[in-house]
Amino acid sequence: MVVSLSPKHTRVALVSFALALTFGLAACGGTGGKSLIGSVGASSLPSASTQASPPAGQSVSLASETASNSSAAASFASQTNGNIGGANISKVATGSLLSGSHTPIYAHLVGWFGQPSHVDVGYTSSDPAQIHRQVADALSRGIAGFILDWYGPTADTVVNNTLLGLKTEAESQGGNFSFAVMYDGGALTNCHQSACDMNQQAISDLTYAYNAAEQSSAYIRLGGRPVVLFFDADRFGPLDWPRIQASVPGNPVFLFNGSADQAFNHAAGKGAFSWVVIDGSNPEDWASSYLDTFYSTARSAGSDFAMGATYKGFNDSMASWGLGRKLNQDCGHTWLNTFNEVNKFNSAANAGVQIVTWNDYEEGTEIESGIDNCVALTASVSGHTVNWSITGDESTLDHYTVFTSTDGQNLTSLGDVPAGSHSFDLSSVKLAAGSYSVFVQAVGKPSLTNKMSAPVPYSPGS
Repeated sequence: MVVSLSPKHTRVALVSFALALTFGLAACGGTGGKSLIGSVGASSLPSASTQASPPAGQSVSLASETASNSSAAASFASQTNGNIGGANISKVATGSLLSGSHTPIYAHLVGWFGQPSHVDVGYTSSDPAQIHRQVADALSRGIAGFILDWYGPTADTVVNNTLLGLKTEAESQGGNFSFAVMYDGGALTNCHQSACDMNQQAISDLTYAYNAAEQSSAYIRLGGRPVVLFFDADRFGPLDWPRIQASVPGNPVFLFNGSADQAFNHAAGKGAFSWVVIDGSNPEDWASSYLDTFYSTARSAGSDFAMGATYKGFNDSMASWGLGRKLNQDCGHTWLNTFNEVNKFNSAANAGVQIVTWNDYEEGTEIESGIDNCVALTASVSGHTVNWSITGDESTLDHYTVFTSTDGQNLTSLGDVPAGSHSFDLSSVKLAAGSYSVFVQAVGKPSLTNKMSAPVPYSPGS
């Protein structure tokens, strides 16, 4: 099986459809089937720190229910590669997409924004205030931590400063948020070009990671050992992994990505993690065959640890290194489908799913600003019943919330209605006499967009 990995920063495997159908991931030796998705962090999921919808009787503003509510920059506008700007998104806990599971869900973070070599997304990644907003937003969606794409302490100082800021912020969360590093093979680019000792460079970088980050109480651990992910670590040729393992302090657990030889069979690995895989000929192929093979092979072969992947899509047209690759978002269905793949192979004992990604705007995988479910909502009142209809796919919705307002700007929640129901009896809440506007909000599944209806008039006494 041939896996073509994109150059420089690009972190997506390009696989032909025919090869993907036969893609096999063999397992390494080890403890014999510890879990399909290895425990790599907190023992339980964080609770979303904000309500998905205000409870009945609570007052909120129309602006708060329709304006952007993510850590994306206030100035961020929708991009041509499918990233949306200014959206009000669902804060339903992401773990609700996993059936019967206490699996920690992490999000992959890139820390390079604010440099001229990358697109302007309205913030600098290393800004402590921005890191605080991102962690708060992730917690509000039930995400347990960030895994930072890291290039060592010197190859990209903005990314390294992001790591240090992330450590400080995670430690301030009282055990509710964790972090780890993914050592990117691009960290060795300069060393490779200057013909220096890449093994020694990797040892130096990983020793720094241990001293600067991995001893933190908030760092993700597996069996008491810090976890380090490796992306395309051998891109410039096989490294001397016995030397690296013997030289790096802390006895970290190494997880690798890629094909069987690169990941599950990697001599230094204790398991593997999956990633977004692109079929260059079919933008509708969200790599179900690859994910099926990854999960089933990890389970049946008894690999020590495996971390799953979920993603919304891919489009690298905004990236300076882009190759025109695309995986359609399909109005949120790609996102939901990749969670369903985890559910096909999951059990209560398994842990560890990585969202690819939190904020890679350039490759069109970010969920920070939300995912458009392409839903629209129309409401009407007949007698004392508000009815509504939608366009788009209702399977992308978690529930509806009905609101009333006396001034069109300040709303009071009347309660939630499950998806599939399209009416609410207004007489059941015994409103005082007067003139009201009724709004209905379609609340998306986790990280999908919420949509508010236009107001419709209602008078209880009429």
